[in-house]
Amino acid sequence: MNARFKALTLTMTLAGCTNFIPEYSRPELPVTNDWPVNQQGYEESSVTNWRSFVNNEELKMLIELSLENNKDLKEALLNIVKAEAQLGLQRASRYPSIGLEASSANQRLSENFTGADSSISRTQNLNIGLSSYEIDFWGRVYSLEQQALESYLATIEGRRNTQITLISNVIQAYLTLESDRRLLELAKETLISQQDSLKLTQTSFDNGVASGLDLAQAKSTVATSKVDVARFTSQVNVDINALNILVGTPIPDELLPTSDQGTRFGEVSVGLPSQVLLNRPDVLQAEYLLRAANANIGAARAAYFPTIALTTNGGLLSADLDDLFSGDSRSWIFTPTITLPIFDWGARERNSDIAATDQKIAVNNYERTIQIAFQEVADALSNQATFDDQIQGQQMLVDAYEESFRLSELRFNEGVDDYFSVLDSQRSYYSAQQTLITTELSAQLNTVTLYKVLGAGWNPDDVPVPLTEDMYLGFED
Repeated sequence: MNARFKALTLTMTLAGCTNFIPEYSRPELPVTNDWPVNQQGYEESSVTNWRSFVNNEELKMLIELSLENNKDLKEALLNIVKAEAQLGLQRASRYPSIGLEASSANQRLSENFTGADSSISRTQNLNIGLSSYEIDFWGRVYSLEQQALESYLATIEGRRNTQITLISNVIQAYLTLESDRRLLELAKETLISQQDSLKLTQTSFDNGVASGLDLAQAKSTVATSKVDVARFTSQVNVDINALNILVGTPIPDELLPTSDQGTRFGEVSVGLPSQVLLNRPDVLQAEYLLRAANANIGAARAAYFPTIALTTNGGLLSADLDDLFSGDSRSWIFTPTITLPIFDWGARERNSDIAATDQKIAVNNYERTIQIAFQEVADALSNQATFDDQIQGQQMLVDAYEESFRLSELRFNEGVDDYFSVLDSQRSYYSAQQTLITTELSAQLNTVTLYKVLGAGWNPDDVPVPLTEDMYLGFED
């Protein structure tokens, strides 16, 4: 028994030494080596974790709430737990399953069967052994294990990508709410101003100074402002609802932004494409899936070779329970099985073709993911390069219309111009203020987008991955 056990141990040790997984080589980046916008010679990306990027304490608390309660993130975390279990299940198939079996059989044999007196047969059995253990000479089980590992790592990167997207979405929703509250406050202030103007125009009309046209125009501007107040009030409520869904729980009022808050963010510098793109979680996820498809080819190739399986049991067998544990009750069975595929109507060839095609699809998906990532970063950089000029120019326009409105009111009060000039200047001033607010929002959203598309600042302590400490044991890098 010792000799057979040593031979079996040696066989299991040698199993898996051969595998047909193609040597993996990362595809070349299907993009240029430089961004289309000059980055002032940056060679490294300085994307910090989100706690350093966000300078607003209320917003930080909102993000932490979303990391605890968001349903999409919880689902992504559960997918990791599931993938880890699948990896452990595949890993377990590399080792034999050992079982213990005890049985007692009692049978009466009739006179008609024995041709004599009836008899009772009793068998007591206690066995321990392994059943149909596949010796992985050709690396089929090993290849499937590697495929499960790469799929598991891809799931982790998918969770990272979900978390980064969630953080950026919370920030963007917060900024949108802050901007809409600014627009609502501007609409309310404008409405008050235009109501005062309407009162003056009504008085002038009653005194025969202003015309009916002046009065009608003043009323129209008041009505327009009332519509804006109602519209932005509704939009603010919609923004709050959207933020509640992202956070996953009702948000305390003290954490919501005010109209005069002015949220700011840390600086973000951009490195070279080869440094930035290969660190994005969606790109890493696509590469792990590519490696998984590559490992699956090895399993498909191994199917062309014989499958060797072992079934063995050793234990005690006796007709009498009292003698079961005596030395003469020892028994064993050793059944090696070899299965050699001969003809299967091309099934193995088709499986091999499917595995090879899946690998090509994974390469295409990996390259497409990099191209999309490159475009996202390039677009954000292009926008960033012009927003300062847009805001500066729009602020100059606001100042100019403010002065025009002041002078037109002065000229109207002195009887130089009619009230139409006042209303026209007031509308232009109001519109310019709205555009400035939306332009500033666009600039902030673009900063957040740039932060996101650079891979954001991943912080593994936010939502720990439920990875067991020994999960990587037995795997190659």
